[in-house]
Amino acid sequence: MSFFVEWLFIGYIMKVIDKASWPRSAHFAFYKEFEQPNFNVTVDLQIGRLHEFAKRHKVSFTHCYLYCLSQAIETYEPIRYRITDDEVVVTETVTLSTVFLKEDETFRFVPLEAHSDIFSFARNAQLSKESHLQLPLFNDAFLSRARDLNQVYVSILPWFSFTSFSHAVFARSQDSGIPKFVFGKFNQEIGTIPLNIEVHHGLMDGVHVAKLITEIENQILKLTKN
Repeated sequence: MSFFVEWLFIGYIMKVIDKASWPRSAHFAFYKEFEQPNFNVTVDLQIGRLHEFAKRHKVSFTHCYLYCLSQAIETYEPIRYRITDDEVVVTETVTLSTVFLKEDETFRFVPLEAHSDIFSFARNAQLSKESHLQLPLFNDAFLSRARDLNQVYVSILPWFSFTSFSHAVFARSQDSGIPKFVFGKFNQEIGTIPLNIEVHHGLMDGVHVAKLITEIENQILKLTKN
């Protein structure tokens, strides 16, 4: 049974979920009234073989795990569910709005577009990073995409490990269901990296987060199998 009823145009194409046939309609209605409807989990992602791949192919390790995340998001549809005007929509492509540091220890939001192979992704990611680090924090490019639903938020904290994480919340914001991801310090001895995932409970449950994690692992395996 299809849960989609139409194509919606809001600057880009999105499918609208038919809540009359969507199994999660009651869950969505329940959680969307919560003052804080999000939940998050932190896992140790097995990523040692990806680190070896990055060294072997002389590709940024950071770009490698961001690429695998991007591919998993493109593959696993529920992580692309969003909320707009009380409707649930599905974005077709997703940009990683990723935080990178400048030399002065201030950060910038750098958009990383999806690409079909790691080398194209890494090359374009580096160009985007170099370009956006030269801009002020609130630049025209950032402001123009601030309300876009076809993105996820990604932070990278390579200085320490963690077992939980909480995000700053803008009090006046209306939650659109955009997921948040935070990567921590890579533990080279055991080959793991902490990954925190925050999602809207009206759109996803723990089982869906588990399937997303499995898909990230699948993308790591796919990239590194040769």
